[in-house]
Amino acid sequence: MPNLDGKSSVNVKRLVMFKLLTDSEAGTTYESEAHTFPNELNSAKYTPKMQTAEQYGDGVKAEDYVAKDGGTIDVTIRGYKPGDNAYLFGERQTSEGTEISSASDIVPHICVAYMTERPDGKLNLYKFPKVTWTPQGEDAKQREGTSVSYGTASMSGTYSPLISTGEDKYSRYGVDPDTEKEFIENWFTQPDFYGTM
Repeated sequence: MPNLDGKSSVNVKRLVMFKLLTDSEAGTTYESEAHTFPNELNSAKYTPKMQTAEQYGDGVKAEDYVAKDGGTIDVTIRGYKPGDNAYLFGERQTSEGTEISSASDIVPHICVAYMTERPDGKLNLYKFPKVTWTPQGEDAKQREGTSVSYGTASMSGTYSPLISTGEDKYSRYGVDPDTEKEFIENWFTQPDFYGTM
């Protein structure tokens, strides 16, 4: 039985991201071109953020509430390459070649989509329409002799509900990779596709 609660980190077979351009009550828009992370050893996990409350009437507890409000997402990217940093965390200001961190650094919102393969060969699809990555201080580059290769980056972020719809995550479990190829392709090429089967 696959783990569907998001508590374990699992390898992802496909990982793509789209920049979120606008999110308002009128709707959302994304960049049309996906940023792809092709390594099949990438991994991901998500953890919903839960809020609890109690309602009282005449001094007696009447009801408990548990509400979900976005959550955290962790992704490990293998084969991190030049340009990934600016895409994920935004452009940084520099002065004579030195990067300067300041209040004007704006980290973009990004739609994150990935899929995992189940033991039965079917796929679980996930899409988080509004993610903000927390900039990481570690350098993902590895040096060997005189050559520099880009290695592994472990990233944490938060996902939150869209203003336009109030939705924070979409998932589809048990998708057949042979009979539902078009659905899978739409999931990864159209950031606002959540689909019906």
